Amino acid sequence: MDWRNKISWDHEDQLYAPKRKVHNKGSREFNHVIGSIPSRKMSRHISYESLWGEGLFYYFLEIDPLTVRYYPQPVIVHHQKVNRQFVLEKKEHVPDTLVFRRGSVPHLFQIKGGDEIIEQQPHLYRACLDYCNERGWKYSVERPKTLPKVVKDNLQIIMHFKNPRVDYPLWIPEILKKMAYYENPTVDYLARSFSAKTDFRNILPAIYHLIFLGELSTNILAPIGPSSVVRLGDLSQELLPYVGIGE
Repeated sequence: MDWRNKISWDHEDQLYAPKRKVHNKGSREFNHVIGSIPSRKMSRHISYESLWGEGLFYYFLEIDPLTVRYYPQPVIVHHQKVNRQFVLEKKEHVPDTLVFRRGSVPHLFQIKGGDEIIEQQPHLYRACLDYCNERGWKYSVERPKTLPKVVKDNLQIIMHFKNPRVDYPLWIPEILKKMAYYENPTVDYLARSFSAKTDFRNILPAIYHLIFLGELSTNILAPIGPSSVVRLGDLSQELLPYVGIGE
């Protein structure tokens, strides 16, 4: 589905409002750092319970040009579990994120952060999978913590330039115009091509901002910096092997 043609998200905003509050429960067992990121796509701050779990995954969603909208803690999944007294109890589970992505049905995600791979309990996985199958959705368990360090570092750099600056409208159209006939220039070369008009260091943030917006792409397996080669396009294909959203 092409969710870009959807006129209003008011119904989904209400239906998939967070079903629980972000907390630091379990921080003694895992190195959780709660916080939030400003979301351009959701026009509000999105809270996370683990910087390298949910927080990093939300970085993906903000950068991914195909992601139209996403909802943290969106639904309640009912399931049953045998307690220590061997009594079957009814429980509630709130998965982490519901993603609406161009060309795909809604996709529900459980995010597993931590230094080691942590599998979701089988009964929870089955309950979430059944919940999604009943609605024609997809379900996945993702582990952004297992990303290579260079990829995580690059995503943090890109997110640092997510906010527009007052001078960007002056330079961005010309940057994109130059990219139409430059053949895979480096960030430094592209920035210095403006030397007759301004200090090249004024152009660098705009180039990184264009990478965030999905107008320019680069190799995220190498540290992003002045020597990075850029090209027209976005990072969605670079990120898919690590995120699994398109699967």
